[in-house]
Amino acid sequence: MKTSRTRTIGELLCVGLILVLAWVALRPATTHSAHYTLDKGDLRYDGQVLKGQFTGHGQLSFANGDRYVGHFTTGRFNGRGTFTSHAGWTYVGQFKGGAVTGQGTLTTAQHKQYRGTFTNGKFTRAQASTD
Repeated sequence: MKTSRTRTIGELLCVGLILVLAWVALRPATTHSAHYTLDKGDLRYDGQVLKGQFTGHGQLSFANGDRYVGHFTTGRFNGRGTFTSHAGWTYVGQFKGGAVTGQGTLTTAQHKQYRGTFTNGKFTRAQASTD
């Protein structure tokens, strides 16, 4: 009887240990805020990180003065954001997989605006005027 009871306690402890280890290994990852300086200071990132990749809202600054503020998914511009170029132009709108894709507004250095649909960085269709 004592051996049976000892075995049962041992089995329960093993099952408990397996459950704890499974929970630790399989729990969902959470985002956290981080600051990275990459490529010997040429890139600076401040924002959310998930599993070592830029994921969530953040800001990426380049050595040449370019800057992106917006949403990232697995290290790429994805969702709504603003890209400001050192050359004076700005794009505000949707990004997909790192490219300007979706609805947005491009304002040139000469203050000319292009509003509408962009596909892989190219202006493809003007937005209908509402005036």
